Amino acid sequence: MTPEQFDAIARLTRAREPARMAARRVLVDGISQAEAAREQSMSPSALGNSVRRYREFDALIRDAYKIRNRT
Repeated sequence: MTPEQFDAIARLTRAREPARMAARRVLVDGISQAEAAREQSMSPSALGNSVRRYREFDALIRDAYKIRNRT
């Protein structure tokens, strides 16, 4: 996910810290969920839920606009 895509989803969902920064570290910067959870002092399960929500919103947007996922 690009930084711009992440920021758009975060803004639309009104994401809050520390979940926002931890999810960004995973989805944009590519670090592990465990490492990001440690950095932001949050539980790995809470971060996993946050990352899942970001991915779901990304998929919904892509589907609505018929955008293929770049992998």
